[in-house]
Amino acid sequence: MRKSTIILIIGLVILAVGAGLSIAKIEPWADYVLIAGAVVVIIRGFFRNHEKDE
Repeated sequence: MRKSTIILIIGLVILAVGAGLSIAKIEPWADYVLIAGAVVVIIRGFFRNHEKDE
C-alpha cells in the first residue's frame, strides 16, 4: 500500500470524526478537527505527486 493511500485514509477518518463532532454539536472541536482533516488530505496530494515522479 502506498504512503499516499495511507495518508488519504487517515485524512478521511479525521474528517469523519469531525463530521460526527459537528453533528453532536461539539462546535469548537469539530471545526478544528475538520480543518486538520482537510490539511492531511492536502498533504496527501504533495506525497502523491512525489510518488508519481519516482
